[in-house]
Amino acid sequence: MTFDFPKSILWAGFLLILWQPVHAGDLSLDEIDRLFSQLESNPSQFESYSDQIELLKQNIATDDIPRTLRLKRALCWATDLTQDNALEQGLNYANEQLLLPMVQADIPTQSDLILCRGWLLQEKGVMADAMSDYNRSVALAYQSEEPRLIADSRSLRGALLSYQGNFADALEDLITSQHLYESLNLTYWARYNLLELATSYRRFGDPATAIRYYEDLLQKYTEIKDKFAVVGVKAEMAMAYETLEDFDKALIYYREVLASWSAQNDPVNTAATRVNMSGTLIKLGRLKEAKAELELAFPDVKPEHVGFYAFKHLFMAQILLAEGKPQDALPLLEIGEESFRNVQNNRGLAELYATKSQVYAALEDWANAFYSLEVQNALHTQLDSQLQSQRTTEMRTRFDTDRIENENRQLIAYQRLREKEMVILQENKFLQFIIIVMGIIILSIVSIFAYKQAQRSKLMERLALTDHLTQLANRRHTYHEGEAMFRSARPGSPLSVILFDADHFKKINDHFGHDVGDKVLIAMAQSSVGQMRKGDLVGRIGGEEFLALLPHTTLEQAVEIAERLRLTIETTDLSDIASGLGMSISAGVATLDSSRDKNFSSFLNRADHALYRAKHNGRNRVEKDD
Repeated sequence: MTFDFPKSILWAGFLLILWQPVHAGDLSLDEIDRLFSQLESNPSQFESYSDQIELLKQNIATDDIPRTLRLKRALCWATDLTQDNALEQGLNYANEQLLLPMVQADIPTQSDLILCRGWLLQEKGVMADAMSDYNRSVALAYQSEEPRLIADSRSLRGALLSYQGNFADALEDLITSQHLYESLNLTYWARYNLLELATSYRRFGDPATAIRYYEDLLQKYTEIKDKFAVVGVKAEMAMAYETLEDFDKALIYYREVLASWSAQNDPVNTAATRVNMSGTLIKLGRLKEAKAELELAFPDVKPEHVGFYAFKHLFMAQILLAEGKPQDALPLLEIGEESFRNVQNNRGLAELYATKSQVYAALEDWANAFYSLEVQNALHTQLDSQLQSQRTTEMRTRFDTDRIENENRQLIAYQRLREKEMVILQENKFLQFIIIVMGIIILSIVSIFAYKQAQRSKLMERLALTDHLTQLANRRHTYHEGEAMFRSARPGSPLSVILFDADHFKKINDHFGHDVGDKVLIAMAQSSVGQMRKGDLVGRIGGEEFLALLPHTTLEQAVEIAERLRLTIETTDLSDIASGLGMSISAGVATLDSSRDKNFSSFLNRADHALYRAKHNGRNRVEKDD
């Protein structure tokens, strides 16, 4: 393996040592640095953020590399989302800056610009790309060992994880950020992060804890007369009281928030509040008021307003259903479903399918009503399973704050140590600087070589154990794990397997083509993984044949899992792959019997016989071993 270390990085290291910035304007270098610190620690203290950025642009010399990089980061975060085309302009700016050699040579600047791009992508509604940027930014922030960057990147990632329903990981990110912000005395950002933390508890199903945080924040923001923040907290409190089913109190807060946004002539936030408030009015049975609020909100709610675009259609559909107009409700539900799926909001999707089932029932379309109800139940089962798993992780996170605080203290101590070292380095002779920089370069090269070698080893190991099409465990790895589970099985700790394959898969290949067949297998694999629990393993062991290994699982539990898997696959929407395409599976279930199974092959053979019976008895069914 060859590796060419970029010459630009070498030159950047020497330039940072030799460079003495040229003063470009009226502000001194100390004043420039002080203004940067003020903007980064509390942007709300300035009446116009953009004016301060413009002042910095006029005073930073082009050869002042560190401050130029700092300015590039600030310019990205200065994107004014209230302006037309601001999102696209901000994304273009971030992408252009990330291609610059000076940016590529500076990890903290890369991390911050990628984080900013992720934020812009989230505002645009491209959640998958936003999460990808957040993950990359977090990795780079830890690589740079800058506590502030770590706090920023984990705070934004935690907020998105919370919105998507991944509360356990969200809480760990947000708690870590909270300790870092507080340790760094960044009060403004600590309050902002605490608001996201409270919102996560609200979404997690602990609105009482959330309200305690909100009340504390409301008092603090009121004391410092931050009107914008007060409105934001009240909006969150309204939703928390709605979760507690105290709809009257929620409505009081919603009306206060609505009055504030209207007074500030903010049409988007005004419309968002009307949508949220209409949901509360519906729950109170005040449908005329709810409809009036939605009709006022509709013109200002666009598809890019992903947070409440889906809910405005869902709520209006619920009103139309109550008015006896189920046929008019259906198109709105279709729009809402697409929006919920785009932002991966399964909680909203479950509520939508419940409404959809009621609409079809009102139209006496019992097949679609039953199907919608089945999908809703599947979503609820998935959400309940996730919630149970995350409650365990959430409790561990709550009681693991000592570890988080200790890690954060080490980060901050290391940062302060580095700051002291920088002062010493600036006071030392030129030769000492050269030696240190060369040492860093050598260590970086060694680290890169070691990292690349480790990544290559991990990749080779993963490729050897993974099915290239479905990304599941391959036949060899699945059987290896099955043999290991068989050998380690003990009385009182049952081991079960599910052997399943796609029904009439040859017909799918013959009718739609092998490319569609491959996509069906991928969809089948994704659905299978979604039904497995922690500790379970599902692998592809043949063309369309799959094997699930279920340790600590009785026969009855395995049959229940297999049936749930069968139903999920049967109801999977494949219209995006091919029109009119459907999919079902047949499954055989067996549980280890030490008196009958002398080896893993005989154990698996019993599941195979059960699978044969499932196919013989009409397919799309589950049979258990006798």
